[in-house]
Amino acid sequence: MDKPVEGQQEQVILDEAWASIRKDWAMALKTTLEQRIGECVQAFREYCRDIRQKQLQGQKGSVSYITYSMLRTSWLEQHPTYIVEAADEYWVFDTDPLQFEWDINWAFSYWSDLQQQGQAEAMERRQPLSEVGLEQMMLVAATEFHAFMVSLLRLAMKRAVHTPEFQELERGETFEIRVGEYLDQSVSVYKEDRRKRDIQEVKAWLELQEAARGYGYEALTKVDLSEGDYSRLDFRYTAFRDVQMENSRLQFCVLVGTEWQDSHLQGTDFTSSLVYGADFSGCSLRNAILDKVMGSVNDADLWLEWEPLGFSGVNFAGVNLQGASLRLAQLQGADFRNASLQQASLIGADLAASCFENADLTDANFAGAHLTDVSFAGARLAGADFSGAKLQGVSFTEEQLREVRGQIT
Repeated sequence: MDKPVEGQQEQVILDEAWASIRKDWAMALKTTLEQRIGECVQAFREYCRDIRQKQLQGQKGSVSYITYSMLRTSWLEQHPTYIVEAADEYWVFDTDPLQFEWDINWAFSYWSDLQQQGQAEAMERRQPLSEVGLEQMMLVAATEFHAFMVSLLRLAMKRAVHTPEFQELERGETFEIRVGEYLDQSVSVYKEDRRKRDIQEVKAWLELQEAARGYGYEALTKVDLSEGDYSRLDFRYTAFRDVQMENSRLQFCVLVGTEWQDSHLQGTDFTSSLVYGADFSGCSLRNAILDKVMGSVNDADLWLEWEPLGFSGVNFAGVNLQGASLRLAQLQGADFRNASLQQASLIGADLAASCFENADLTDANFAGAHLTDVSFAGARLAGADFSGAKLQGVSFTEEQLREVRGQIT
């Protein structure tokens, strides 16, 4: 029998096993994503009910952190588990956190698939894996699978924080939901900051132009940042709630996964910014400039390091986009339902992930939108939905009419 491979050869087998199954994992997760999100939200509501009960009984005060922590060793024991802890403002130093177990046994099928894939790769090469090598592969894969879980929890928390169980919790002025490995690094998937912040301090902080994602995963609430230049900053996953940012410049920014709840963005310039997964629903973007923004639904073969499950289309539902410019914007699958797009300019808009030369609004959703004097000259509209859209002064070519969904009159 051949000796177990060591060092680089064994690592090649492990890397190939992982590379061949990672995409399959993501695609399989996407097919059950709604189910998993629903299960996660339901479990979260139960945690919140228990936490609130403890608060009412005087056994727990205000909560500032809810942390999901993966237990890697439990995966080796074939029991995929996260520990969920509710802690006060001292977080990991809270002497009496409330603790729950989140059992995700459904994930073990992915785990066992990888184990089989690794062994198959080794057999094909006639170089059996050592027990240590196999265990190492599984531990590394646990970390990789955890990245999928971060994406899943981020999506789930968008819904979970609107449930009555969460809203009834007594929470600190700053509050976060974080996901990580037990007693190790974690990332924020939801953040609140209700402190009254001095506008000049916030502007001075932004003017520092900090590198290394210095402005990501933040929460800015009720601040006036109008007329400012915040170009080339990394705001990934930051929540802007009721923020005034009229006539500001956010050119070449990373705005991946940002939320703009009730924000005022009239005349704001987003030219060439990354807006994958951004949510502008309900905002005012009147006369805003979104030229060359990149926010298309990701191709299955394109893996963004920050979102292994990919992104949904940019959300412009209910947005006032009157007079806005979206020239050469890459927004495939964007949601413009019930948006106001009177006199918006979409000439040369490129809403396909892989096409930058032709105008392409592929799979965009304009159902119920108000479209007056909007130009779709040269735009590709394959799969775009105009059901119930109010069209006035809008012309389409014969080819465009053949490609769209919804009755256009």
